[in-house]
Amino acid sequence: MIGTGIAPVRAADMPSNATSVSTDPWAGFYLGADMAKVGGWVGGFHLGYDYRLDGLVFGAEGNFDWAGITNNFLCGAAEFCSAEPEWFATLVGRVGSTIGPALFYVNGGIAWSRDTITNVFAGDTYLGSQIRPGWTVGVGIEYLFSNNWSAKLEYDYMNFGERPLTVTGSLGNSLAEDVKQTMQLLKLGFSYRFNGSDTAGSMPVMPYAPEKRAMDADGDDSSKTIRAIPSLSVGKDSVDGVVAGLFALTNDLQKSGPRLYLSGGAGWYQFGTTDGTIKGIYSTGDVLVGYGFVGKNYDVNLLAGVSAENDILSAVDASDPVHGTEGGIKVRSDFTVNPTPKTLFEGEVDYTTAFQTYYSSAKFGYDIFGNEIFFGPQVIAFGDARFNQWRVGGAISQIKFGKAEVDLSLGYAHDSSVGSGAFVDLGLNIEF
Repeated sequence: MIGTGIAPVRAADMPSNATSVSTDPWAGFYLGADMAKVGGWVGGFHLGYDYRLDGLVFGAEGNFDWAGITNNFLCGAAEFCSAEPEWFATLVGRVGSTIGPALFYVNGGIAWSRDTITNVFAGDTYLGSQIRPGWTVGVGIEYLFSNNWSAKLEYDYMNFGERPLTVTGSLGNSLAEDVKQTMQLLKLGFSYRFNGSDTAGSMPVMPYAPEKRAMDADGDDSSKTIRAIPSLSVGKDSVDGVVAGLFALTNDLQKSGPRLYLSGGAGWYQFGTTDGTIKGIYSTGDVLVGYGFVGKNYDVNLLAGVSAENDILSAVDASDPVHGTEGGIKVRSDFTVNPTPKTLFEGEVDYTTAFQTYYSSAKFGYDIFGNEIFFGPQVIAFGDARFNQWRVGGAISQIKFGKAEVDLSLGYAHDSSVGSGAFVDLGLNIEF
């Protein structure tokens, strides 16, 4: 689990009654989140692209949803089984027709499911997991409630067929199971459409000449409503990546207002046990809402919402509580403060009840060379129900590359699970 970095504070915008050049929101890329409730919970993200041809809209969409579903059933005369889908992924094409602000559509394509099967037999517990391919079809309605935002209601049917699965007991004995799986979901979701007329960067028409807006390093003084925040972290026996986005729901990021925060991450790790080395792969996602407070020398975000995490382990470890999928409530806060033009304080902290995962960091920077690049120390602490780690090192913040700003930090880390080592963190901030 790694942090996602924070963008620098910029000067506040002057108010205006600008209008924008209209574009077609049913064409271009879109990004959003969705959820469903069926014997548990399902929730995740989608990314797609639409193309309008006369009255029809053609598109392609990819979905990834974490799941917290358990289905218990009798699988033999003296066998009790449970099936736990941990996540679903789909890649579909879709076609629809618009009526006013509404799009009616059908979709279909390929699907995958990660499932864990538990079989209790003869006093022993047998476990087995597999990723199952299949197919999906669906139907839905999507409604534009602004030029950039839409909401949708969608029914999906997924079929993963019947496939054999071997489950293994704690004593090394194995059983063969035939698993047949179908899934029906009624999903509610929302999307941000990048081609709407409210998109940052559209040309304003001003009836008067306001004071100049603060320009970025590339000379762009247009409104910024999205902050993209990808990051990468490499530590001892772990690699983590996160892609996050902060959306200004009204005004822009240079003014105080409501915020939407979407984040998706994945990584690899390994740790030792008495039975050998266990390797893990995880994925995680957040959907948070809150408020951003912006002043002349500070930027503070307070956010809360839901999160989910899935961990796939190379072997069953009874002592490790972090495996499978778990959802939870998450809170997050981040801040950037420039006490003087040559000093910088940045920090962030978040916590989710999913596997009791937390992250916190703080750094101080000083503009040594007068070019708005800050050098200074950084401390980090993070962990979950399995491990805790702390890091201390040096950081270089707000290195300019065109419209992007890069943060780099490296130093020493100590992990309760794998011991001591070095770390390198790389973060990127782009506003548009």
